[in-house]
Amino acid sequence: MKTLSIMVLLMSLSFPAFARGNRAAEVPITPSEENILPEVINAYFFYEELCSLCRDDEERFIAILQDQLPFEERNRYPNNIQMVNIYEQFGRQFYLNITEEFGLDRELLHTPLLVLGGRVYQGYESISENIYEAYFTAAEDLHVNQRPYNHRTRKTGGNLFDDYPVNPEHVTMLYFYRIVCPGCIEVNPIIEALPKTVFANGRERPLDIIRINTRSGNNSERIAAFFEAWQVPNADRIVPIVFFSDSYLAGAEAIASEINQRVSASSGTWRLLPATQ
Repeated sequence: MKTLSIMVLLMSLSFPAFARGNRAAEVPITPSEENILPEVINAYFFYEELCSLCRDDEERFIAILQDQLPFEERNRYPNNIQMVNIYEQFGRQFYLNITEEFGLDRELLHTPLLVLGGRVYQGYESISENIYEAYFTAAEDLHVNQRPYNHRTRKTGGNLFDDYPVNPEHVTMLYFYRIVCPGCIEVNPIIEALPKTVFANGRERPLDIIRINTRSGNNSERIAAFFEAWQVPNADRIVPIVFFSDSYLAGAEAIASEINQRVSASSGTWRLLPATQ
């Protein structure tokens, strides 16, 4: 089997054992859909290198991993992180396959770039700033929510919330957040501590909490739709934010002080979320 010469599976290798061309251990691989493993976090770092003795891009990416996503953190979930020189024969084909698989417009891309969790980060500054959140968002999608982003099943327009139906007999609360948001970290235990049922409209009703990470897939479009439908002013277009059928709470302070009273008073028909059949 042909091999992709600049590639590494960080799940099983420590930093000193990174594959370097044909001069070290390689993992047999062909640039195909087999490289997108369904049960692991897939990440692809693409770079351009013509100098046979230079490994600047590899070393810089490894340094970012060591600093922003150290092995102990990364090893909490199975992962498949690959470094690919797109000037090499199989590296180029792999780049073409991955960008096609994720529906990326190559005319808008430039290296170095990282493809992770359905998102693209271009340039070392962007990669360094986003890799931690992107990695754990992908981990949450795959292992917690079991909803990994797939552009082929992406919801748009009137179908944006088809996969988030609400039971009209229950009380529903929609919580938008980010993994690294300090306010969200503060609010998370408050959300978790909410009761399973609440007294609303004269009787006890189950409480359903829909959690949506705004950095996952195209969830930024979902929160934008809520901002418009609820006519949220610019000052409140933040996370954490909680929506009810007829109101919202924006920011950690408002959520912490009012959520218990507001959740029991929530009623009415949702404007964006479809009702269960």
